[in-house]
Amino acid sequence: MLRVLALDFATLGGSALRTSATHARPFTSSTQQVTRKLQVAVVGPPNAGKSTLFNRFLRGGPHGFRRVKSEKRKHNRSRSGGAGRAIVSDVAGTTRDRRECVGGIGDIEFKLFDTAGVDDDVMGMVDSGGRFREPNTNRKAETVREEIVLRGMAEQTLAAVDLADVILFLFDGRALVEGGSPHEVVDMGRWLRKNQSRGGGDGRVVMCANKLEGDAWAQMGGNDYALDEIEKLGFGEPIMISAEHGDGMADLASVLLEVQEKIKEEEGWLDHGEEDEEEPPISVAILGRQNVGKSTLLNRIIDENRVITGSVAGLTRDAIAVDFESETSRYSIVDTAGIRKAGRREADGDIIEDDSVREAMRAMKLAHVCILVLEGEMLQLTKQELSIADHVIREGRALIVVANKSDTLKGSPTEYAMGVKAQLDHMVPHVGDVIVVATSALHGEGVENVLPVVEQVYHKWNTRIQTAALNQWLKEIQDSKPPPSVNGRRSKMKFIVQPKARPPTFRIFANVSEKDMPENYIRYLRNEMRKSFGMEGMAIRIGVTNTNTKNPYAQKRATADERRYKRRGSVR
Repeated sequence: MLRVLALDFATLGGSALRTSATHARPFTSSTQQVTRKLQVAVVGPPNAGKSTLFNRFLRGGPHGFRRVKSEKRKHNRSRSGGAGRAIVSDVAGTTRDRRECVGGIGDIEFKLFDTAGVDDDVMGMVDSGGRFREPNTNRKAETVREEIVLRGMAEQTLAAVDLADVILFLFDGRALVEGGSPHEVVDMGRWLRKNQSRGGGDGRVVMCANKLEGDAWAQMGGNDYALDEIEKLGFGEPIMISAEHGDGMADLASVLLEVQEKIKEEEGWLDHGEEDEEEPPISVAILGRQNVGKSTLLNRIIDENRVITGSVAGLTRDAIAVDFESETSRYSIVDTAGIRKAGRREADGDIIEDDSVREAMRAMKLAHVCILVLEGEMLQLTKQELSIADHVIREGRALIVVANKSDTLKGSPTEYAMGVKAQLDHMVPHVGDVIVVATSALHGEGVENVLPVVEQVYHKWNTRIQTAALNQWLKEIQDSKPPPSVNGRRSKMKFIVQPKARPPTFRIFANVSEKDMPENYIRYLRNEMRKSFGMEGMAIRIGVTNTNTKNPYAQKRATADERRYKRRGSVR
């Protein structure tokens, strides 16, 4: 039976998410660890190559392509935590949220932040007192939505600056060589210095002139005026680099190593070899259509303004992985972009959205548990959501459904659940029973039920059932409803084993082959297994092996013996 978790709204407790009226900058909610890595933030104007440098550090890290805290993962499929490369394009403002990963250069490993491009509009969202401006609601709706995005970009950029030990201030060096004005870089440098001191950050700012392959600055004549203006900021002489081609990485490594050694002495860091072994976190991907409340749900779960939210569809572009620790488990929760139908994306011609959807599907494939977020007022799944659920189950991930915006439900959560179940049973019967959690992420109602359900489903998905219990179950099933006969011959299931979990996979040994076992009976076994062992919302894979087949090598051996006798006879 489909299970529904609804909340008694009258008894709601817990802390509220920071609202737009709060002027404090967001801080991470993760617990302090005995050891920590150097923290590096990449900031700069739009189209300076920040995401390209972010991706280079991912590819060039000493341990490969990984997410924060994923160094000791035991399962290869989840080694990247669902958060892959940053989306790169020539369109200014492609990056909006703050991305985090474990990066590396040479023998140095660090926690890396990618941030949005900062232009005059983003800087304008912070007033002279260091407070974030409120969107002007008297303007057009489109302008208000744009200001919400700009404010979120400013918040996330300054949050990365406050956390960083090293701030790589990236700007387009080639544009300056070709005669461009340095005023954009100088204005942002002043803005950065002012807000860094107010936010309490004390990271070292390193100027990096990007897009200068080889000795481009000297060969193209340089721009001494621009260089003098940038050096007046007091951050030192810029390092000439090319994020795309890897030039100047040795100079960057020297700076990072110098800062790392200094902080190690001041704070007494432990070496990586002294860190305690930890179990990998539960990897969770939040999926769904656009504007159903995925980002708001993530912010409410971790009780932090971690990703940009708003009423406009399509705010999230990158897959943003966030580490979170509850009282019972550690999680890596990935917020993904809304998934629209391919036809609608193609009609709009938005290449960035195509990249966003690919990142969302990649996060789904690498997750342990997927949360499919729906609008509660719809009272049922759309075809697009059914397609997402089908992809999740076919990929072998565990699935739960979150009916968000439950405060707008016209009917009861039970009615909603029955509508969901009817559609799933009809359209994707291999999904099976799914747990549905009714929430209102905006108001915090029912959100406390989400992670306990995730943990419960994960353990079921990750658990091996004892062989004795499985064979007792198989005996009871066969006694109550034996498999149909094949070609007038009685079918008999002899025993069953579980060769693997993630997803649960079983092998039945019988006197018939898998192709002779009717599909409707295999489906019956799956449904009974779900009921008996509580495996809701996950694929159950059952295969059949015929134990009555002859030894495939017997005939070959006989043939070999015959040839041997013939050779002996010919010799005689």
